[in-house]
Amino acid sequence: MKKLNVLVFPCGSENAGEIAQSLRYSLHVNRLIGASSCDDHGRFHFADYIGDVPFIHAPDFDAYFRDLLITQQIDVIFATHDTVCEKLAGMTDLAGCYLVNGDPHTTQIARRKSLTYGLFAGAPWVPAVVAQGAEPESWPVIVKPDCGQGGNGVTLAHDARELAEARATMDMPVVVEYLPGKELTVDCFTNRDGKLVWAGPRTRERIRAGIAMRSQPVVADDEIMTIAAEINARLTLRGPWFFQLKQDRNQRWKLLEISCRVAGTMIAARALGVNLPLMALHDYMGRDVSPLVTPHVAYIERSIKTRAFTPLNYQHVYIDLDDTLIINGQPNPVAVAFLYQSRASGKTLHLITRHESLPVNTLNQAAISPLLFDEIIHLQENEKKSSHITGPAIFIDNYFPERLDVAQRDDVLVLDVDAVDFYIK
Repeated sequence: MKKLNVLVFPCGSENAGEIAQSLRYSLHVNRLIGASSCDDHGRFHFADYIGDVPFIHAPDFDAYFRDLLITQQIDVIFATHDTVCEKLAGMTDLAGCYLVNGDPHTTQIARRKSLTYGLFAGAPWVPAVVAQGAEPESWPVIVKPDCGQGGNGVTLAHDARELAEARATMDMPVVVEYLPGKELTVDCFTNRDGKLVWAGPRTRERIRAGIAMRSQPVVADDEIMTIAAEINARLTLRGPWFFQLKQDRNQRWKLLEISCRVAGTMIAARALGVNLPLMALHDYMGRDVSPLVTPHVAYIERSIKTRAFTPLNYQHVYIDLDDTLIINGQPNPVAVAFLYQSRASGKTLHLITRHESLPVNTLNQAAISPLLFDEIIHLQENEKKSSHITGPAIFIDNYFPERLDVAQRDDVLVLDVDAVDFYIK
């Protein structure tokens, strides 16, 4: 069975991180590569990271990108931004790679709300569009960029003056009826035969930068499923995609937008057991896919997660035992995860402690194998930990005087217990 080389571009966004999490343990993936046109959060999502890709409108982008596909032997591309998806879909040569949901006509329609509303004009679920120079039938109205996303630039106009101001200050404005009701995102998957095999509506709660930080699954009623089926029938889709709905004054669902990419909160589907990026790989390999949904997830919660980057090329990790690796008799799960991550990347692990009894016995009692460590340093009462440390290294200890002593070394990154999480990938 051939394993795939998968490229995610650009790779610093929330949905790029979701693709990375979805595929990082897949036995079908040989290399998971992230690429961006600037130094971004993608280096924390992807061990294979390329941060100097030209911007898509640069004259040398096409040649650079094709060369990247060839040299990295890419099989599958996930584009994580609508404009990037349209750009790649329109390229005449992707070196034989498969671009997920990369139909040129579909990506063009989905990128522009004017084209989307025009294609489906007359459908009861398309909002009323106010033509240039026309007077709205009712106020207020919504003015939004034709190529916007995530609610960016959306303006509520209450009268003709506000409408004129919004149109004058916005590039390619689209004016539609005001939709005051609830909002949903519907995550979808279409297989290689054009069959819609998954449509999962979810709520959008506590929105931050256009991303739902809390989301719960919603039963897909006939109205929602009809909209999904009609979109799927009119566009050429294959792989993960989504559309967003909002209720009008009569609680009828109206379309906001369609997108040919993985959504920022498509992680909600994965929490239900539906791994849409992985399904895309199976579909690419010619396999039939079927969602296996768990009924035991009520909702998901998201928050900002912080990563820290150190230029220190550390080779060793030293960690204290009491109240650091083991707290109240139980393993510290974050510290244990960091140790296994460090071991997998070839670092040497050292347990360094003044523990009153044999450290091996205490490790065994906490179900931590002593074999995890390359060295166990059991100090006498007056010995300094700093005298046993070989740099460059990371030193983890909950006791400030120990950290202060070791911090005098310029080749050691000193961490308290709370800071270890910054370095978990």
